[in-house]
Amino acid sequence: MINSKKIAIIGLGYVGLPLTIEFSKKYNLVGFDKNKKRIKELISGIDSTKEIKIKKNKNIFFTSDEKKLADCNVFIITVPTPVDKNKKPDLRSLINATK
Repeated sequence: MINSKKIAIIGLGYVGLPLTIEFSKKYNLVGFDKNKKRIKELISGIDSTKEIKIKKNKNIFFTSDEKKLADCNVFIITVPTPVDKNKKPDLRSLINATK
């Protein structure tokens, strides 16, 4: 039985995509990424990073449309936070994802 919580996973890279696949076993999910090409690939069942084999899953809705996040009540952000030469994290992607 699928739980009534609707989760949004923002960022579908090497952390977000596997997390999306695992959570979809118990929850309805919106997998969001701003990269439209990435979303088209995922909808087609292709993971260009070759991390995950994607099967059709009615519990996952892949999108790059921010409006589709409105129905979610849990948000998990999995965007890159690289560090610079001074070991200071670049939080721009995280800050943008929270908008």
